[in-house]
Amino acid sequence: MQNRPKVTVWCGMTATRDIGPYLLRDTMNAGRCLQMLEDYVWPIVSAGENIDELVFMHHGTPPRFALSVCAWLDQTFLERWLVRRGPHEWPARRPDLTPCDFFLWGWAKEGVYREKPRIMEQLEDRIPNVITSVPHDFLQKTVDSIPGRLRKLVDAAGAYIGF
Repeated sequence: MQNRPKVTVWCGMTATRDIGPYLLRDTMNAGRCLQMLEDYVWPIVSAGENIDELVFMHHGTPPRFALSVCAWLDQTFLERWLVRRGPHEWPARRPDLTPCDFFLWGWAKEGVYREKPRIMEQLEDRIPNVITSVPHDFLQKTVDSIPGRLRKLVDAAGAYIGF
């Protein structure tokens, strides 16, 4: 299994658009994560209308909370970002707070595998087609649900909550 082809997919979303997907035929590490943020994510995000109001929710896997990545997030988003060991601590064992985790990945996986890609190129072609076809009202409803999810978490004092 060690030499099997693989693709790592990063994707983001706002209430009005998807960001990505970013496909990487390698494992994500701190250097690749930082390069992706600088060269791919930031140009898209910074072109948005409400950049000063944006809170960047960055799921807390190890490459994403590396010192170099956190320093870049601090400089770029000031205090408006969430990640493990960031200015706003990510709750332990709660990765399902990002819209990508509680909505987009399940929706995309269903769409990508509906046509059963057999080779890597088919898979890589399907992913952007599915991600860019998310209906805009789904994006808005998903982002609108975040305050309620966070409220439930606060009310439960950070304990596990089934959504």
